[in-house]
Amino acid sequence: MNSGRFQGIVLAAGRGSRMGGDRPKVLIPLNGRPMIRYVLDTLADVGITRPIVVVSGDGTVEKTLGDTCIYAYQEEPLGSGDAVISARKASGDAKNLLILCGDSPLFRSSTIRELMEVHASAGAVVTLTSAVLENPSGYGRILRGASGEVRGVVEEKLASEQEKAIKEINGGSYAFDAAWLWENIHLMRKNEAGEYCLTEMVDLAISQGKRVATVSAKADEVLGINTPEQLREAEEVLRRREFPK
Repeated sequence: MNSGRFQGIVLAAGRGSRMGGDRPKVLIPLNGRPMIRYVLDTLADVGITRPIVVVSGDGTVEKTLGDTCIYAYQEEPLGSGDAVISARKASGDAKNLLILCGDSPLFRSSTIRELMEVHASAGAVVTLTSAVLENPSGYGRILRGASGEVRGVVEEKLASEQEKAIKEINGGSYAFDAAWLWENIHLMRKNEAGEYCLTEMVDLAISQGKRVATVSAKADEVLGINTPEQLREAEEVLRRREFPK
């Protein structure tokens, strides 16, 4: 683990049913490599070489990645918050936790490194990535107060028309103070879909008067892959980075 005592948690228990198959979504090839490999490479670049990977337990991800990772098991698909709870024991004595999604493979190492640095220096209990999108449809919106402070994250399906007009979105990668997270994560409540959503921890921190910080990501970093169209878009992003005009 790096000197800042960060441990990484990669959420990787989802299935790829909307992608035309039943294998773990994180193993779907992206430019010839399982998409989770890009996330693991990014973590290695910032000094986290053996992260915790939360899996469904069917053995497929473990066989692919081998002993390069620590594994935690989510018995039921009850949301991102529940997946993080599954990793509690494996996180050991980490002071801070870096939480990434295995199906969001486009974050640059520089952005994740900044996420860690800002979190450590700001005294925040949670730091999240944000991005400004011309078309923010499908993403949770970041709500800010008059002084620019984060006042909450609202999921699109729960957003008012005024909130839907906000273009700053939640990028889906987080840094947490581990002690605070484990002390409070049991306070999460199930949402309308019957899941525990990690964004609720942002709202809880704010309600407690704790510091919440943000780091800006570029628009091409926050794409999550849920459809074949998004997979093709991600492949094009990687090609542009490799062969810039």
